[in-house]
Amino acid sequence: MRLGVRPGIFLLRLLLFFFATYVLWKPVAPSYTYLLAALTRGFLHLTERVADPQGPVTVMEVRETSEGRPAIFFAHRVFPEAQSGIPSEWVQANLVLLIPLMLATPAATIRQRLGRLALALAIALALQVLDLSVTVKALYASYPPTGYGSLARWLYEFGDAFAQSMDTQLFPFAIWAGIHFRQLLGRAQPPPPQATGPTAGRRKRSPARSRAAR
Repeated sequence: MRLGVRPGIFLLRLLLFFFATYVLWKPVAPSYTYLLAALTRGFLHLTERVADPQGPVTVMEVRETSEGRPAIFFAHRVFPEAQSGIPSEWVQANLVLLIPLMLATPAATIRQRLGRLALALAIALALQVLDLSVTVKALYASYPPTGYGSLARWLYEFGDAFAQSMDTQLFPFAIWAGIHFRQLLGRAQPPPPQATGPTAGRRKRSPARSRAAR
């Protein structure tokens, strides 16, 4: 059957799921911050081992800011002056919008809805790791002693600006629309047509049986 999106019901569901996600995400956010920091640190170390035979150069950990909020701090091992912190709220803000979008969209079954949500979260997590990695590399590239060239500096600065301008607002909608693209266009697979009319339930009689009935 077709699973179109009815604007009024979708908006009501979206607001309810948004409120629930906003409330429930607060106790989950600290654990997610440690997971995100660990994955980003592992990804950075992997790239640094390939580029530098001496091993990884990034030191990354989760600390609390002066306001008592968790943030991901990182520093260059060889040049400690190249260090900064990334507020975890900035990185996770897109999930508070993405989760309600996925849950509010109609699905044929609960299993399909949860499967789509898991796929969306996996894509978002991968993008967040890439965003953090580009942010770290952009800072290193802006610090001349680290050895980054002008081309690398431009690429990382552009990637950092692009991620910061699109991650929170547009990436959730892009992920949501990409997963539900056919459904949003009304191209969901319709059910097979059923035969109708007075002759639909009749069986075709053979010629021999027809002659015998005369």
